[in-house]
Amino acid sequence: MTHEEYADRCEELFAVGGFAKARKVAESGLGELGPDPVLYRWLGLAHAAEDEDDHDAEAEKAYKTGLAEWPDDLGLLVSYLELCLRADGWTYPGRVARVDRLKERIAELAPAGSPEAARVEAALDWAGRGYWQDVRERTAAARTDRATLTSHSADVAEALERGGQAPAHPEDLRAAEVAAALDLLG
Repeated sequence: MTHEEYADRCEELFAVGGFAKARKVAESGLGELGPDPVLYRWLGLAHAAEDEDDHDAEAEKAYKTGLAEWPDDLGLLVSYLELCLRADGWTYPGRVARVDRLKERIAELAPAGSPEAARVEAALDWAGRGYWQDVRERTAAARTDRATLTSHSADVAEALERGGQAPAHPEDLRAAEVAAALDLLG
């Protein structure tokens, strides 16, 4: 595989919450093909996503290793900045102290009004949301998923009571899901 293929695989795994697998893929790519700023970023992101102190330390290590070789890589700089922005100032004052220096360097590389600056701003808006906003969003998403599952379960139960008949026209996606569930149960 190429660096790009490894990075694509990391992105796919990260998107579905496969952080440990994403780290393994990034490490494999780095081991097989050598250093790459994008793979160091994915390695750091996959550690940071675990939201644990040990993983944050590993994320910082990945970012620093990548930045040692590519000090102007915006992806690494912004990812490292995000980690530092989310750090607890009491426990990790060094990380918090790096925020201003990282912001200055990013501003030099992505001047105001540039497309790079817009991408950096979008990343910083997301990073600045804070822990509780993330929790509220995850909770809302979980409630929506639970409501959908409950509704779907009720449709399947109703269809079973009627003798296994799908409730709607077979081209209806919901009806097709119920019919598939009935086939699995039958």
